Amino acid sequence: MEALRSASVVVLIVALPLVSWCDGSGQLAWTMFTRTGQFRLTLFADGKQINPTAVAARAMPGPTGVALAGADGMKHHDVMRATMRRHLEDVARLACRLRPTREVVARLEERVRTTEPIRVSEVTVRCDR
Repeated sequence: MEALRSASVVVLIVALPLVSWCDGSGQLAWTMFTRTGQFRLTLFADGKQINPTAVAARAMPGPTGVALAGADGMKHHDVMRATMRRHLEDVARLACRLRPTREVVARLEERVRTTEPIRVSEVTVRCDR
């Protein structure tokens, strides 16, 4: 029983925080003020720009709306940055519901620290009419 408890402690205290670094967020590690992750989201529907705040209004109340609101400018939040990258296609699908359109392009600009260059991720989603 003691060995199982020790193994559980190692997994919870060491393994989970290390695994969270794989997605770039470190959200399960104690990062505190070591990073100032930033992101900006740009959405296009048939070539016309959509404000992420308008998409936030269509999202369920909660963290999705908070992450999208104001994301047309650089937002400082490291966990939201990594989460937005993982769910970029989902955000584009949410934007499809905003207005009738053939496709939505979602572009995420992000950086882990303010001193690092900006990385760009982009997805294109065909919308169901």
